[in-house]
Amino acid sequence: MCEVLQSIRIQKPNALSHHGNIRCVVLDILSRSDLATKMSFLTVGGDGSQRPTFFELIAADRLMPSLKAAIVFSLSVFAQRRPILHKLLDWEDELFALVTALLDRQSLASSSSTFADSLYGLRRAPHVKDGPPKSLTEQQQKVTLLLLVVVPYIRAKADALYKRHHVPSEGFLGLSVPQPALRPASSMPQDAEGGRLRAAVAKLRAVALAAFMKAYPFMHMAGEGLTFSYQLAYLLQSSPYFSPGLHLLRQHVVRTSARELVLSERNKRQQRRAQLLDARSQGNFLLRLLQEGLLRANYLFTDHTRNALILAVFGFRLLEWWYTSAEEKLAAEQKLEPPPPPPPPLPSPQGVPLPSDPSICPLCRQARTNPAMTSASGYTFCYPCLFNFVTREQCCPVTRMRASIDSIRRLYQST
Repeated sequence: MCEVLQSIRIQKPNALSHHGNIRCVVLDILSRSDLATKMSFLTVGGDGSQRPTFFELIAADRLMPSLKAAIVFSLSVFAQRRPILHKLLDWEDELFALVTALLDRQSLASSSSTFADSLYGLRRAPHVKDGPPKSLTEQQQKVTLLLLVVVPYIRAKADALYKRHHVPSEGFLGLSVPQPALRPASSMPQDAEGGRLRAAVAKLRAVALAAFMKAYPFMHMAGEGLTFSYQLAYLLQSSPYFSPGLHLLRQHVVRTSARELVLSERNKRQQRRAQLLDARSQGNFLLRLLQEGLLRANYLFTDHTRNALILAVFGFRLLEWWYTSAEEKLAAEQKLEPPPPPPPPLPSPQGVPLPSDPSICPLCRQARTNPAMTSASGYTFCYPCLFNFVTREQCCPVTRMRASIDSIRRLYQST
């Protein structure tokens, strides 16, 4: 905070006399932008080279998948009333790749950080052994943006392709093992040149799909294992890289200090002021008005997109909890009582009569030992007596209901 106040004194030397105290000065500066939102995620007074915690990087890494789920969920809800939105759901991966490109491009250009990292007060810097962390160059920003957009898109398409073409089959111990569901070869006539060419292409695609279905589980396992290894090494402070992508780009994640954030906001305001002055210097009144309006609309969009998407993720989680709670409550209200057990089967006139004492075996007429029963009737006998009778008669001794040796159940009394 001392660095923030020092930068305030340098920028506005008579600010204290204007507002009355330091607190008013800070609130005045924070109210002119979304600086307050950004500073709430970082440690004020940090030096910018402080190593982020593992949990901060995990939270930032999982933010974009949560945002994608929120966008898809919102589109699916609105598509129930506007069927035209179903076309967007068919292109959800491309739509989210476009959203990611727009958000990360703006964030990388302004603060050398991805959109997710900027929410937690983090930024990317080229990995150097000595010296303070620097900002990304324009070339590094382009390569980073390409990796951030293309890799998740390819991964999503590969997952969708694998899930679409695999069918479960019974494997060892009855486990479900995914198997490729390959389409049969085309039955088109082979006499024409075009038919042979299409058949060759279809066969080649089938072979490529079969190879992909066999290799993808191992590729997925290798990728997840490599990512886990990097995260574990970062957690144990054995590596400065949190992910293989950062290692490939030779970048690491550092904290954004409060001083860097204040200077970035000041440079942004100066740049916008210069752009507005340049727009107002246009000779044509309509052109000047249009250009100034577009600039202000762009500023408004970039300033509030961050907060809007945070609210979207929060709203998605809230709706998810709301619908889950409502479904559980509705299921509890509609839960039916279990039906009463059926009445016991009546003894047959041709069956063995039941003794008056329930502890007596109906077959041997002695005290029941080693009790057992048939699952068909539920009457209890001595196990040897019941086994011999069922083996001979293939029915229950009392009810004469059909029974087998497999239906005999031995009973054990707790002491």
